[in-house]
Amino acid sequence: MELAALLFVVGAAVGSYGTLIGAGGGFLLMPLLLVLFPVDRVAALTSLSLSVVALNAGSGSVAYASQRRIDYRLALTLAVVTVPASMLGALATQFISRPAFEVLFGATLLIIGGILVYRPAPTLRQRAQAAGVQQPQNERFPLGLALSAAVGWLAGLLGIGGAPPQVVVLTHVMHVPASRAMPTVQFLVLLSALGALGIHASIGSFRLAPTRLVAIGAGAVVGAQIGATLSRRLSGPTLIRLLAAALLLVGAGLIAKALR
Repeated sequence: MELAALLFVVGAAVGSYGTLIGAGGGFLLMPLLLVLFPVDRVAALTSLSLSVVALNAGSGSVAYASQRRIDYRLALTLAVVTVPASMLGALATQFISRPAFEVLFGATLLIIGGILVYRPAPTLRQRAQAAGVQQPQNERFPLGLALSAAVGWLAGLLGIGGAPPQVVVLTHVMHVPASRAMPTVQFLVLLSALGALGIHASIGSFRLAPTRLVAIGAGAVVGAQIGATLSRRLSGPTLIRLLAAALLLVGAGLIAKALR
């Protein structure tokens, strides 16, 4: 019972903060699972993480949908390449060792966090907003599509759903405002997580742990509603800074753990 209560609190914290910054929570949850369950196989933990990510992203998407902040056309277009790529990434999880997984995970988070610190917001978009002009996305769309596919593969491999790097792709490459990008990414993460979970189920690496899934998932669903509500009170740049801080802290902690 104590473990279930702890996992509920973990899920609520991850769901709230992850939805608040448009990151789905997977990049926070997976490191915690590695600490809480040190002997479990990576593939089993990634499937659990993706299950919670799907629940959290689904809850967050419902909240954002009620606020009419999701760009469904953009999300579904990117999903054409992102979802298959996430499925391929999930397929590759079974071939990576736990220490290598932790180093790769930590390095990925540090790189993304560093990008956000170095360039917290796209200058071009800021100028356009100031002038009241919408910048076209057409010229950057092919690059955004290619990067989304790469993000999908990495997200499926790491079990994180892909929200942090997808946010970077939308805000920094495609110049989508953060206030619209983060809700849109939540919906895209839901689709990608479901695709990756399908692969885990088909290869037998998905091990249903009812206590873990229900406790963390219930907390994540509750937390996602809180995060979506709070996000309306924070500016885009503030959300980006919160995302960068979380990525750098979690990434550094993972690499330090793996190198001990």
